[in-house]
Amino acid sequence: MAYRFGALIGLLIPLFLTGGDISKERIAYQIYRNECAAKAQNLIHWNSGENFPSLGIGHFIWYPEGVEERFAESFPALIRFMEVKGVTVPAWLKGAAPWHAALQMQHDARVPELRAFLQRTMDLQAAFMEKRADDALPAMLRHLPPKARTTLLHNYRRLRGTAQGRYILVDYRNFKGDGTNPRERYRGEGWGLMQVLLCMSDTLPPEKAFVKCARKLLKRRVANAPPARHEERWLQGWFNRLNTYL
Repeated sequence: MAYRFGALIGLLIPLFLTGGDISKERIAYQIYRNECAAKAQNLIHWNSGENFPSLGIGHFIWYPEGVEERFAESFPALIRFMEVKGVTVPAWLKGAAPWHAALQMQHDARVPELRAFLQRTMDLQAAFMEKRADDALPAMLRHLPPKARTTLLHNYRRLRGTAQGRYILVDYRNFKGDGTNPRERYRGEGWGLMQVLLCMSDTLPPEKAFVKCARKLLKRRVANAPPARHEERWLQGWFNRLNTYL
């Protein structure tokens, strides 16, 4: 069974990497628009009500020392990816985020250096997101029983076969995670890529089925979220982002 599972992954990964997609450059730019409104000043961001900054074209999360949240941290992994690619990274970016509040970050003299670093490494940030998307399929399948695995593969292949499919998979994976992290739940209910793919039905075209399910799960997330987070303020923006998938 393990061999058959590994062989199946080997057959599917080339499907994920090829096909009649929009270009990687357009995917990266669209994500830059989604996350940063295509403005360099938005490469460094701190959401109101959150305890961490979000950085780069993918708004990668970077936790300060002592901060633990349910959302998967991604900026340190980006830094490690860049180092493997031979990028010289400022030493202060290799540890925890050095700020505990947005105002503290805004007054740090190192912020212009960070923004310049993020501007000149946009191509590698896009490559990092592509790699995370490529890794998502085997990660999701490992977390599922056989019947659910079959459902996910079916819906994944339908979506991946569309012109927008790779963009949707890369963007949503970066946007809301792959759904495998048990901490990324409210009241036991997730909203990641895995959950959306499992929700899809065959009664709609794949892109529309994906958007319909993502809207449903994100509305459920808001309903289940701790009231103090006021996540309803973000819902329309999330829906606007999903509309770019159609």
